[in-house]
Amino acid sequence: MDEAVILELILRGIGAGILLLLGLQFVRMGRSRCMEIAGFAFCILGAMHAIAGHNPAFATLIPGWSALMVLGRLDSVAFWILVMAMFDEGFEMRPVHLLPGVAIVTSLLSPISEICCGLITMALMVHVMSLALRDREGDLVDIRRRFRMALAVVVPLMIISSIVTGWLTPPGAALVYLLDTLKITGLAVFFGTWMLRMDDDLIHSPAPEEHVAPRTVPPADLIEMQRLRAAVEGGICFEPGLTIGALAARLDIPEHRLRRLINQGLGYRNFAAFLNDHRIEEAKRRLADPAQARAQIVSHAFALGYNSLAPFNRAFRERVGQSPTAYRTAVLGEIAAQ
Repeated sequence: MDEAVILELILRGIGAGILLLLGLQFVRMGRSRCMEIAGFAFCILGAMHAIAGHNPAFATLIPGWSALMVLGRLDSVAFWILVMAMFDEGFEMRPVHLLPGVAIVTSLLSPISEICCGLITMALMVHVMSLALRDREGDLVDIRRRFRMALAVVVPLMIISSIVTGWLTPPGAALVYLLDTLKITGLAVFFGTWMLRMDDDLIHSPAPEEHVAPRTVPPADLIEMQRLRAAVEGGICFEPGLTIGALAARLDIPEHRLRRLINQGLGYRNFAAFLNDHRIEEAKRRLADPAQARAQIVSHAFALGYNSLAPFNRAFRERVGQSPTAYRTAVLGEIAAQ
């Protein structure tokens, strides 16, 4: 057997082993059912992809090589679902999320299967990049912000580069197969280094109403915390399009310290949750005010800083458990009955 093939098999075995260990970690995680399943599926399918590889020489060395090749191609779909479960607030797994997998398996029957499968995978990776980068600045947990960048840049670009290399490489290019193996093994090590930590701050995308326990603010931060609380009481959270950078500039507080104040001092993991909590509390007060009983719901939404009615309705329902209209009807009904 060629020495390059032996080295490639060893490296791919290492990568597959790391992914299998990560799969067990996801099973033990006990956080989100969707995240557990997607993470476990990604690790198992990724291990199959790592073992099968793209080298035709493996076909005679690995039992069931063809099946491993097909199943391994689905690791990108599982990774895509995993990222959505991590970072897309309120994500729920639906049958439609399996369609890219169906498309990949179907494309493998095409005469241009490599191109079709690669294009589908690349589209998923572009979406992964957008998901990881979306609202990154609003994430108040530093390790999660760095992890978003790792997901958004390193992982998708490595996968896309492997696809493009496969398109451009003629069959039998041993050096390219070996480089691709190093890339896959490195990706498994990279992903494992992050994910073996498995702490909540890294992978848990909290529910809108969920906070961490606030910590005692250091004496040096007390004045800045007072400025933050005064700004909140003054209604700064109701300004449309308010970002953490803009709030930091208004308060004359370095952005990294403001993130720490809101995260550790107030218990919020996400800036959007911080804004929405204060906005929805004020919305409840206004909706329960008989003097504003005839005001349109959309007018409250705009007054509280929302750009449209839909995000206001969604945020209200997530925190209160019912729509603004239903809440106002119930509260005003109780007041009228007294």
